[in-house]
Amino acid sequence: MSVAPDSREPLPAHRIAADAAQIAAYRRMTPGRRLELAIAMQRDARSLMDAGLQLSHPHFTAAERRREIARRVLHASR
Repeated sequence: MSVAPDSREPLPAHRIAADAAQIAAYRRMTPGRRLELAIAMQRDARSLMDAGLQLSHPHFTAAERRREIARRVLHASR
């Protein structure tokens, strides 16, 4: 039985089925396609962080935002 990472309660059946379907879909992909998706997800995450920084720190320059994003990614912290 699968358990939620932050809980001792079992995952609902629909979550287990969705996870299994996603894993199966990734296994059908070529390694190149999985890499393309990983790169796109990383790009999207950085874009979201940049948008958040623009809102929370409007005085930051683009270079300051890039440095802050790099710091957050490298140190995995806020």
